[in-house]
Amino acid sequence: MTDSDRVLVLVLGSGFAGLWAALGAARRLDELGAAGTVDVTVISATSFHDIRVRNYEADQSACRIPLSDLLDPVGIGASPPR
Repeated sequence: MTDSDRVLVLVLGSGFAGLWAALGAARRLDELGAAGTVDVTVISATSFHDIRVRNYEADQSACRIPLSDLLDPVGIGASPPR
């Protein structure tokens, strides 16, 4: 398969909906045996995901998860590079 034959799925944003979409796509591709033929990439302005359980707190760093911890194990790319 050449690069021009590859399919790319772009997910915009790394909030809960974006992560759910990207991880769900990767899981479904794996179930179908098509994991090597489709690239899933998350486009995000940041390299982390904030779990905003206490929106009134000014410092959210304790609830910050690097995208690489979530996406790398299942082969999902992210942009900008981490």
